[in-house]
Amino acid sequence: MTIEIVFWVVALVVGYAYIGYPVVLALAARWGTPPRRALKPRPRLSVIVAAYNEAGVIEAKIRSALDQSYPPERFEVVVVSDGSTDGTDDLVRGFRDRRVRLVRQERRAGKSLALNRGVSVATGDLLIFTDANALFGPESLARLAAGFHDPRVGLVSGQGLYAAGGAEQPRAVANGYVRYEAFIKSQESLLGFVAGADGAIYALRRELYRDLGAAEVNDLLHPIMAALAGYASRFDGHAFTMEPPSPGSGSEFRRHVRIIAQGFTLLATWLPRLIAAHRWRAIWMLLSHRLLRWMSAPCLAVALVANVWLAVGQPFYRLTLAAQATFYGMALLGLLAERAAWPLGRLAVPYYFCVVSAAGVGGFARYLRGGGEAVWTPRGQESIGDRAA
Repeated sequence: MTIEIVFWVVALVVGYAYIGYPVVLALAARWGTPPRRALKPRPRLSVIVAAYNEAGVIEAKIRSALDQSYPPERFEVVVVSDGSTDGTDDLVRGFRDRRVRLVRQERRAGKSLALNRGVSVATGDLLIFTDANALFGPESLARLAAGFHDPRVGLVSGQGLYAAGGAEQPRAVANGYVRYEAFIKSQESLLGFVAGADGAIYALRRELYRDLGAAEVNDLLHPIMAALAGYASRFDGHAFTMEPPSPGSGSEFRRHVRIIAQGFTLLATWLPRLIAAHRWRAIWMLLSHRLLRWMSAPCLAVALVANVWLAVGQPFYRLTLAAQATFYGMALLGLLAERAAWPLGRLAVPYYFCVVSAAGVGGFARYLRGGGEAVWTPRGQESIGDRAA
């Protein structure tokens, strides 16, 4: 009986994190506040890009910002080179446009400190944080700025999409997981808090920014800081960026391990402050959307072991065990397909679900060993530390 209770408790935890939470959120959002937007007046924007050895993408990134249909005199692009050695700096200097500024961080110190340097020289009322390899979609800056027509809004997040097609005419692709995440964030947005901005594209009021610690992850921390200051966070899926897809599950696993380790470190520091400030809605969303997902792998492992025990002599639990075996079998086939360079197709869902769930364990282990890393490695430039994860 005790094993049966354990099985159902851990199964319900995982079910709530991925299914129950979005359902409860959608019901609660019916009583939320719709966003107020206006395209004018338009505040001054500072686009902040932290770059380490991004010579292959930095020119396209800057052009995607300069080509935005936002008044040219109302925005600037600040590129902070974090000790780049591949010619990134020269490419940025090559832009003969007053809106483009280069800040050199001579000794490599990591993304968070690079953002601090960028903000210190920025002149905008709104700070736009974005990744070097993520190209802005049309009207994205205008969409972000429009959300701040509501004086109660302190942060507006867009969404990062993967790109398909050639380099000349890339097109945005929203896969199932991206649509799922966008739905959750849109519902959270109606309730005034987003449990993590999209690091590829989001905007923050200048007065809310404070210098980041070396290992603090900005896109998770800034919605928390906005909530503590009494501001709402919003999500606008029409403000988007496009970036190349991940080169493989190994890279995706290492990226999630790093992000989750930083997330555990940040929540351990900031959740007590949210509790002290009685920001219960934000706490609920962070625990449901983030923490429970990060802990799903141990729950799944316990459910599998308990299910094996319960399957002896009980037909119902033999069916649940068969369902689990089928799911993990499909994930294994996905791994083999990726190793053989075959298209994953429908195997992608169980395979990447298992990859990301396992990253939760790796991220927690890294957190216990000392937390997040200050120095980051752009996707496709793996460090020895990342490989060891």
